[in-house]
Amino acid sequence: MSTTRFSVDSRFVWKGVPYRVKRLLPDNLMELENLLNGEVESVAFTDMFSELVNDYLSFPSSQTTKQPKQSATPTLDDFTLAEQETAKYRLDVIMPLLKLPASERTRERINGRVKEIVAAQQRGELPKKSVSVASIYRWMKAYTEHGNDIRALLRKRKATAVDESESEKILQQVIQERYFKRERVNIDDIVHEITSRVDIENRLRSDDEKLPIPSRTTVWRRIEAIDVERKLTAKKGKRAAKQELSQPNQMEYPKFPLERVEIDHTLTDLFVVDDDDNLPLGRLTLTYCLDVATRYPLGFYLGFEPPSYLTVSACLHHAILPKGDAKTTYGMEHEWLACGIPNMLVVDNGKEFIGASLQDACLSLGITLQQLPIKTPEFKATVERMFSTLNTGLFHMLPGTTFSNFGMKGDYDSLRYASLKREEVNQLMHLFLIDIYAQRFHRGLGAVPARRWEDAMEKAFFPRVPTSAEDLSILLARTTERNVNHYGIEFESLRYNCDELALLRHRLAGSAARTVNPSGKVKLKYMPSDLSHIFVFDPFTRTYIKVPALDQVYTNGLTLWSHTIIRHEALANRDRVNIRSLVAAKKKIQEIVEQSKQRGKVQSRKKMARWEASNEIKKSNGNKEANLPSWLHSEHLRETEVEGWSLETLK
Repeated sequence: MSTTRFSVDSRFVWKGVPYRVKRLLPDNLMELENLLNGEVESVAFTDMFSELVNDYLSFPSSQTTKQPKQSATPTLDDFTLAEQETAKYRLDVIMPLLKLPASERTRERINGRVKEIVAAQQRGELPKKSVSVASIYRWMKAYTEHGNDIRALLRKRKATAVDESESEKILQQVIQERYFKRERVNIDDIVHEITSRVDIENRLRSDDEKLPIPSRTTVWRRIEAIDVERKLTAKKGKRAAKQELSQPNQMEYPKFPLERVEIDHTLTDLFVVDDDDNLPLGRLTLTYCLDVATRYPLGFYLGFEPPSYLTVSACLHHAILPKGDAKTTYGMEHEWLACGIPNMLVVDNGKEFIGASLQDACLSLGITLQQLPIKTPEFKATVERMFSTLNTGLFHMLPGTTFSNFGMKGDYDSLRYASLKREEVNQLMHLFLIDIYAQRFHRGLGAVPARRWEDAMEKAFFPRVPTSAEDLSILLARTTERNVNHYGIEFESLRYNCDELALLRHRLAGSAARTVNPSGKVKLKYMPSDLSHIFVFDPFTRTYIKVPALDQVYTNGLTLWSHTIIRHEALANRDRVNIRSLVAAKKKIQEIVEQSKQRGKVQSRKKMARWEASNEIKKSNGNKEANLPSWLHSEHLRETEVEGWSLETLK
């Protein structure tokens, strides 16, 4: 670390006492808190800088290596009795000299002390241990430099001498060749190999030069002496060894809402059925966003689409924007309070999280995107634990659940008992998250999530918000480049045009466009969930133009996933894609979907559900109050209880 600063909450050691910068005050003053006794004092920045220059103040050095921190220094009684007696003997030898001023600790004085020790040893008053002028000098220096700590006088343990004999060389060679393999090796095999090689070597030696054969105990000791990390790396690989030897420290939890937000996907343990014929469609994928400081739910997305940027952007949309109509729409008892832009978004290494679109969106929204190392779910344990809570507290209590493993499932037929529809699961998610999970005591948090969020709002916490909903859509959209032609912009075989785009094309044809837009292409952004319009960047005004698709009938509510399927079908039957072929392909696919529904084949129904769910036009909910699904009133579920709540609670 080459630089640092006296910022709020920074910590340092001043004259042997740890301090923390509590506040930065006017007139170049800092309010410091003594971490030992809690006293607070105001000190000038220039004075502290001088203390730092004069080595009276130091900042804790950062860990520059990835090695684990060493354990605390052992106490005196952690050493053997012989080592303790040696340290006490040395202290008795130097103590009379330490009582003298440093200027009087002359060589003559030390020589005299040596003679006194020798005389006492001859009289039997002291143990007969070697002592010299040089050793006394060394002991006094070590004792004083370590703050008069007797542990500085402990005898340093010498490294065990390594047997460099021919037998030892053969032993080490066999261990290196036979033990450090991924396959399991029996110690007897190593002993037999060593014995064989020593016998071969002894054939060429006389009787008095023959090598001794190492015993099985000796071989076992040599293997045990090998570094544990080295052995695990040889047997399981570097990643497994690192994971097995690592001990995750307890994370310092954030203090304010939206300071740290975790997002992830999971496949729900629940089959849903079709709205029309009640046949099983498949399992929904849940993308969930959680605030770590309060454990309050921020937002989610339920759909049949696999994890992608579509599901991520939809979840972030839901998390950031206010949800004032959720209480009326889903019949909840409480308002969904959470909204706002997070400060940090913690993600894993999924493709949908490490793409340029999400990175650019986070940079523009002022979100720190923290990408975790590979296979480290413990670093976002909060959202991982929430998935388990949703499964055990909600999904496993619903008809059609698959449970988490085969042992829990028993002979339960998930497909037979599946009766919930997608919108009903969406309603139950709202009820469980806001009326149950957010309102009950959280043991890990030590409080109620909803109360934590409310307390923060009462203490003048105001989350950051986007300038407009359209700006948020632009920032969370995917980015690409296209040329502006006389007929507009062609994107994914669709054409987009408007009057503003024609004006932009005219300006791009001018001479001034070479400096503003050298490539000749314009940047555009699009939402994978809605291809009815795109946003085109105007490099002259540095604003975005909302450009609609020319065929609004076809693109109304069209997702990129559905459009890709339609294009593939059209390309298989046409040499060139045009809007008529797209419409014909869309109609053909819809007919296949309807035929599949009538056949009732479960294997293809999840794809069918993705097709229908991704193309349905959003309907206005108005003020109509949502009702609970009819399955809640069935007799066989009336007495079913969920951890911390019952079905009567939902009613």
